[in-house]
Amino acid sequence: MTDYSQQALIELKRIGLVDGNATLDSQSSDNTPWYLQVFFGLSGVFASLLFLAFLTLILVETNILDSTAGIFIVGAVLSAAGGVMFHNEHIRQSPFWNGLAFAISGAGQVYIVIALFMEGIQPISLWLFLLIQIILTILMPNFVYRLLSSAIALGCLVYMLSYYGIPEFSLGLLALVVIVANLQRYSLLQRVPHKVRFAAFDMSKAVAYSSALVLLGVSVYFIVSESTYAFATYNEGFHYNYYLAQGLLTLASLYAAYLILSRYQIKTLSAAGLLIVSALAVLGMISIYVSGLLATSLVIVIAMANSQRILLGAGVFALVGYVFWYYYQLDTSLLVKSISMLIIGISLLLMRWLLIKHYFADKTALSNRTTGNITNRSNDRSISQDISRKERP
Repeated sequence: MTDYSQQALIELKRIGLVDGNATLDSQSSDNTPWYLQVFFGLSGVFASLLFLAFLTLILVETNILDSTAGIFIVGAVLSAAGGVMFHNEHIRQSPFWNGLAFAISGAGQVYIVIALFMEGIQPISLWLFLLIQIILTILMPNFVYRLLSSAIALGCLVYMLSYYGIPEFSLGLLALVVIVANLQRYSLLQRVPHKVRFAAFDMSKAVAYSSALVLLGVSVYFIVSESTYAFATYNEGFHYNYYLAQGLLTLASLYAAYLILSRYQIKTLSAAGLLIVSALAVLGMISIYVSGLLATSLVIVIAMANSQRILLGAGVFALVGYVFWYYYQLDTSLLVKSISMLIIGISLLLMRWLLIKHYFADKTALSNRTTGNITNRSNDRSISQDISRKERP
């Protein structure tokens, strides 16, 4: 236990990013790797299915499951019980009890879904389900649970936008959520009261990852839905305006570029800023029908700006998968796809070359010039000191 670690913990408590009752020992024990958290989450989902089957076999002998209100009450009680277990500090530190709480609350979620959509998908049921997922994202102190709940809420929002006939706003809205959750997280947390800042930080972290994953999935799903009518409304088939959707996504990407440039104190109207804005605009125009290219590029840039390796890996994997998916789909010929991918590749390499030549080269030259001036001043100073020393009697 070094003094530096203790001072760092005190400072984190003061700004609200760490629980006020936390110690160095508790922080080291709670520092579970992300892949173990995902494994515990998946095991909790599997356990919730087994618990759901066991509980259903017991309740089927009664009349509780015969009514929608009874199913909803059972789901609400199970979700509340799981939430109480999550809020217990000793249960949170135990993988077994943590998984049990996940299983109980997950089974409650399934009962709530059955109760809400037993008579079909209705707008009031969608709105209520979205509200429940938002509440669970706020209240459940578990990263994986918040990750799943926020992802379900965003997916429900995308479905509702398609239901009301405006699916083109989905990509732009999801990109905006990704940008705010990843690039403006700390500036927004400063406005949150100190007592709830730690919970808000944990929730924003889950939303940052879930929104990025939903954006990566939805960016290509609409292209498939146009032919399968998977997101069709009740009255007419699915129609998707590529230009409007790509324009909104490009505007969101330009906003992300503005935030990143502001972080490095680069003006948007400077040479580098204008070159980056032009590159994003060109990328948005040439990737209208290449699904997922701009969305994955946005996620990769945000991940590199925030040094998020997990998000970077997900973005690179999605980008490679989207390129392969685009190349092997059967709607157009391979010649057209090859030409379009060749044009996009040459354009991206040309924009990279221009950015390196007109920004990084000038920056390196300026740095070398500044270093040379400092060296010349020091040399002149040393020479003048030698001359003055020799002129002394």
